[in-house]
Amino acid sequence: MAPAENLPGIIFVIIGPGGAGKNAIMKAVIASTPALQQLATATTRPMRADEKQGREHVFVSAQQFHEMISNDELLEHQEVTPGKHYGIPRQTVLEVLTAGAARIADIEVLGAIELATAYPQNVVQIFVTVPGADIANQMALLEARMRSRADKATDIEQRLERARALELPYQSRCDYVVVNDDLAQAIEATAAIIRREMAERQMQEVNP
Repeated sequence: MAPAENLPGIIFVIIGPGGAGKNAIMKAVIASTPALQQLATATTRPMRADEKQGREHVFVSAQQFHEMISNDELLEHQEVTPGKHYGIPRQTVLEVLTAGAARIADIEVLGAIELATAYPQNVVQIFVTVPGADIANQMALLEARMRSRADKATDIEQRLERARALELPYQSRCDYVVVNDDLAQAIEATAAIIRREMAERQMQEVNP
C-alpha cells in the first residue's frame, strides 16, 4: 500500500447540520465539475428514485452491512438514524486516491474525522451551515427549514440534537466554512474551493 501522503487523489467532504443545504450544493457542484463524482458510501437505507446503485451509494441489506463490518471493509460506520446505517468502504477510498481521482461526499462528523485522520493530505473538509450570530439563531433557522420541508417531527428533533451537540461545534475544525444564506452563492463558493484545491494539486480536468 502506498503511503497516504503520496496518494494523488482528493476527497472533498461536505459536513453540516440537516437543513443547511449540503445535498443541493453537492449535486450542483458535481453537475458543473466534470472531474468530480460522488464517493459511493455504503448504506442500508432504501435507494431513492433518482439514485443509482454504486453511484451515490452502495445499497446493501442490514446483514450485508454487518458482514462488511465483520470483514473490516469499512473505514468508519454508524447508525445515523434508527435502522439507517452508513459506512465508508475502505477499498473504495484507497482506489480513488491511488488513481488520482476527485470525489465528494456528504459525510457525518464522525466519518469525516476518521477519513481525515486516515488521509490527512487527501481530504478537504467543507462545512456548510446557515447564517446566524450564534448557535441559537442557527438552530432556529435550521428548524424552520426542516419544518418547511415537512420532515417528520421525530427526525427533526434527532437532527437538531445532532446539530447542537456534534455538527455545529465541529465547523472550527474544517478547512473551509460556507454559509448558505443564498443557495446560488453557496454553490459558487463551494465550487471555487474545489477548483482551487484541484488546481493546487495539478489534478486532471477529467477523472481517470
